[in-house]
This record gives sequence, structure tokens and C-alpha cells, in this order.
Amino acid sequence: MPVDVGTAPWRSLGLVETAAGGRCTGALVSPGTVLTAAHCLIDPRTTRAVEPGAVRFTLALSPQGAAGEARVRGVIIGPGFSVAPGPRPDPKAPPDSDWAVLMLDHAVAGPALGLSLEAGYLPPGTPLAFGGYQADRDRQMVADTACAVSAYARDAGGRVMLQHSCAATVGASGGPLLARRPDGGWIVAGVGSLAEGGVTGGWAVPTASIARVVLGPRP
Repeated sequence: MPVDVGTAPWRSLGLVETAAGGRCTGALVSPGTVLTAAHCLIDPRTTRAVEPGAVRFTLALSPQGAAGEARVRGVIIGPGFSVAPGPRPDPKAPPDSDWAVLMLDHAVAGPALGLSLEAGYLPPGTPLAFGGYQADRDRQMVADTACAVSAYARDAGGRVMLQHSCAATVGASGGPLLARRPDGGWIVAGVGSLAEGGVTGGWAVPTASIARVVLGPRP
């Protein structure tokens, strides 16, 4: 369903575009920092990430305009992330490496719009909302607001992925899996990463994995 980008949490989301034609969703985690999926930054011709300056973030894009726009000056990508020719997922890459933090060339919002990262794992059944700029809606953010954490899966290396029941399509990749805090605010539980065509739901990188790299180990 369409959502109002003037209200929380949707006012903190925006469109991530690359000069190579990539189009995904990202979320502000500080006034000048955006969280998205690493695969959103890949040039399909080279299977390598584009240069930071070739990435643009447009905050709260709607048919009426946008709340802000910035270029990217630097990028942090999940350790070990890569794609195979096609491009397609690389089975050798850690599954929880499909995330990226974009450092913008200027702040596009005030501190109140930055979304916090969940540092742990939400229990299965926790309600979620998942929104973004899907391919069938050029400038309209749409969201599934009635989905949930389905389960978690752990590979042989101990890396964890979050399975969710949220519906989405191309363009929603990189968008945040959002959960309500007890105080009524919103927190990012995961970053949309993988889905199968024609099947509702998919897989996300839990923000617990991202927080360990960006914020350091928890005491």
C-alpha cells in the first residue's frame, strides 16, 4: 500500500540510485549516513561496486518532490561481499555481508530522522513493516505493514540471516525491515537482501551483524 513519506518511519527512507542504473531503497541512520544493501551498488557490467560519487540518495521522494538529495562521498561495504557474473549471488560470499553504509556529501535531515539499529535478534513473530521504491511505482513509496519475522537461519560459519514474510518487488532491496519499539518509535531490524520471484517474503541481513562491524562488539 502507498505510504505517506511525510510521516515516521517513511520520512527517513529514500531512493538510492547509481550511474550504472541501479535503483534501490535506503534508510537514514544519521543526518548524513544511509544504510542499504551492498548489491545495490554493483555495476552489472563489471560485477564491482561503482565509485561513491556515482551514487545518489534522494530522501522521501514522492510525486510532489523530495525532502533532500545528496551524492555519496564514501562507502563501507559488508566484509567479504561479492557477486558472481550475471550478476547473481556469489556462493562464496558471506550471506550476511550484503549491506552498505553510504556517507553523504552533506546532511539531508536533522538528527530526529535517523533510525537506530537493533543490536540483537527480534523473536520470530515480531511484527515488521517493509517499504521502498519498487520498480512498478516510479516515485511512490509503498510498503507491507502487516508482516513479521518468520525465522532465522545460520550457516556452517555461524553467520545468521533473518527470514521475513514481507511482500515486495524489485527496487525494495536495501530497504529497512522496521519494528516498533516499546515507546512507539521505530528501529531497523534488518536490510532487505534476497527474495525469490513470485514468492511472498524473503531474507534480510540482521542489523545485529551490521552493528558488530560498524559499532564494534557488544560488551
